[in-house]
Amino acid sequence: MPESMPKKRLSTPLTVSRRSLLAGGSDEQFRGLIHDLIAYGHRLDACRDAFAAIIGVSGAQYEILMLVSRTDGLSVGEVAARLHRSGAFITIEANRLVERGILDKAADPADGRKVILTRNRKTLQLLEHLAPYQVRINDVLFDKLDAKRFRALRALASELVSSGDRAVSMLDYLLREAEAA
Repeated sequence: MPESMPKKRLSTPLTVSRRSLLAGGSDEQFRGLIHDLIAYGHRLDACRDAFAAIIGVSGAQYEILMLVSRTDGLSVGEVAARLHRSGAFITIEANRLVERGILDKAADPADGRKVILTRNRKTLQLLEHLAPYQVRINDVLFDKLDAKRFRALRALASELVSSGDRAVSMLDYLLREAEAA
């Protein structure tokens, strides 16, 4: 193309239509937010995986362990719901923790069909070993938050997870629709 000819600017389609997510009719700020959230998510995954490695479990097992360790017992279904994973997946990973003596499991006295996962002495020993690492890293991960911003982010994150669940359900439908077309 000769230098004297003006270059045509190619425009990409908008990826969002809600006016509150557009700035000056552009989705550039929205795309920046998505990229930042994905990048931060990768950092959280890396920290989770490192914490898991310190105590010799997988990332998924670490998530289960952290959730169960802060309760007096949770059913596999409750763990699956809170971690947004399938019950079958949680059962497999929890059984690995039980086999290693890291968690205990028993039939629910109120409903024998359910399995309750509980912490034990080994759970607490692993968490005592891990806590100093978690404190140092979590303090850095969230150093931009004061108490007010922490509470706001906590509430917003919970709402976004709910929206994310609805979006994934919609995406499943749209994928089937696209495959059928």
